[in-house]
Amino acid sequence: MENMNIILLSVICIILGIIAIFLVHLLLEVRRTVEALRKTMEVKLNPALDELNETLRSVRKITENVNYITDDVKQFSGAVHDIGDKINAVNSIVTAVSSSLTIKTLSLRAGLNAAISYFIANLMKKGVKR
Repeated sequence: MENMNIILLSVICIILGIIAIFLVHLLLEVRRTVEALRKTMEVKLNPALDELNETLRSVRKITENVNYITDDVKQFSGAVHDIGDKINAVNSIVTAVSSSLTIKTLSLRAGLNAAISYFIANLMKKGVKR
């Protein structure tokens, strides 16, 4: 039985040794893979990050330019709105003046028609009496 225990213990030790060798080999492969991945990331990822930063700077500049242009457009549209208000005011004044002139002209015309009619009617009455 003792021999059996020694043999069993020997088999367990051999299996543990094989597992230890396998784990050491596995850890070395994982280490090599991680180092290769780190180098690849440094080589390929750093330029991409630099390019991304440059792109973000460009986007910021474009955004600033758009904001500046938007402010200009707002000022321009405000000025156009003010001009539209002034044109409407002038139009109101012109309409009021032209309405007033039209009314005065029509009143003058009616007065002249009445005066001419009266004058002609009196002229004919005097012509008939003679």
